[in-house]
Amino acid sequence: MTLSQEQVKQFWDNGYLVLPDFADEETVEGLKKECHRLVEEMDPAEHNTVFTTLEMKRTSDDYFMTSGDKIRYFFEDGNLKVNKHLSINKIGHALHVLSEPFKKFTFCDKQPGIGGEVIPHQDSSFLHTDPMKLVGFWIALEDATLENGCLWFIPGSHKEGIHCGRRMLRNPNKGEGESGTIFQGEMPKYNDKDFIPGPATANSRNAVPSLIFVIGTKH
Repeated sequence: MTLSQEQVKQFWDNGYLVLPDFADEETVEGLKKECHRLVEEMDPAEHNTVFTTLEMKRTSDDYFMTSGDKIRYFFEDGNLKVNKHLSINKIGHALHVLSEPFKKFTFCDKQPGIGGEVIPHQDSSFLHTDPMKLVGFWIALEDATLENGCLWFIPGSHKEGIHCGRRMLRNPNKGEGESGTIFQGEMPKYNDKDFIPGPATANSRNAVPSLIFVIGTKH
């Protein structure tokens, strides 16, 4: 897949790019099946950790901070009230290495009624490098619509840098019982009127997944 000059310009101007028809239906079904298998074989008692962008509510910071080379599971709520398949917030962070279907998809030639609020934020608050060199990828395995909560963006907001300097950092003074991560900087304030939606289609007879490049997002 080759991006047109217009697509490249939109990405750098707006900070995101939606690519419809990015993967075929068979591939998407395979990834969804793999997610189901992983969760089915996972014991919630061994992976009882909550992930939220609002504040640190994890029951085990080490579980999160050492997940870079492991497949780990993060829930909406530490006390499961519904089926574990409906309680998962995210699966991370080494799916692309340790899961063969995701590895094949990542390194090939192309690339529920519960849960808390995901506040407006920039992903660079969590994925920060110096110099900045990371780009996020969101792949729609199901239709992401205005009705069910697609991503929303402020076009061009990435050019303003990390808003209010808010970043998630390792806690340099972590003591017993204290969080292993802290937020530095003020909570950003956004004007809801500045956001525009980025709906993305998933698998159907006439529509296959969209890929969204992300620099700054509201979920």
